Amino acid sequence: MGTLLEWFRGRREAKIIRRIKEDGKKVYECVVQFKEALNLFLNDDLKGAQSAGKKVNKIENECDNLRRELLAELTKGELAPQVRNDLAHLINRLDQVANSANAAARRLVILKPEHVKSIADDLLEMVDKTIEGAEILRDTIEIEIEGKTEHVDASISKINYLEHVVDQIHYRILQKLIEPEYKDFSPFVALTVYQLIGSIEQISDSCENTADFVKIINLQAVRRS
Repeated sequence: MGTLLEWFRGRREAKIIRRIKEDGKKVYECVVQFKEALNLFLNDDLKGAQSAGKKVNKIENECDNLRRELLAELTKGELAPQVRNDLAHLINRLDQVANSANAAARRLVILKPEHVKSIADDLLEMVDKTIEGAEILRDTIEIEIEGKTEHVDASISKINYLEHVVDQIHYRILQKLIEPEYKDFSPFVALTVYQLIGSIEQISDSCENTADFVKIINLQAVRRS
């Protein structure tokens, strides 16, 4: 079994397969929890937003622990070098989704709602599209692991499209941030708002990067068939 897809098809009950599925679900949960923090924040529930932000951090730490366990598991057994390398890339790319959600949550909770009042609707739209992409990624990875790849290309195309939409919203927000009403914000606040928006975009970018790698895995299998 020379490719990762072939390995998936042959070892559906392997411990590492179960861990990857769990990791995919945790990563998605991390992104959803960030939206909860954002909703509370925009509704002026700063205490609730802080609590939700801590949950994002907790879930991201759980994802990190799973990643370490998975990478340690790769050193065991008799995996082909290509399979081991591809698994490591898949695990690390997936982990970047949770890392980006945690980065966004950390920046969110040090701001005040009035700092993002004029872009609140844009932020919510941006996060909704990001969650949609993360959900499709979670399901795509589960399908990939089961070796049922018939609809994977369509799912990856959808993730690519959603990332493009998020990019457009990101640009629209940046245009608003140069309006006169933002001129009285301190440089620190302006930088933190900018980093918050960038971190949200990075969640979507990381989903796309992971999905693109899944596509590479499938192309490798096609070339060998």
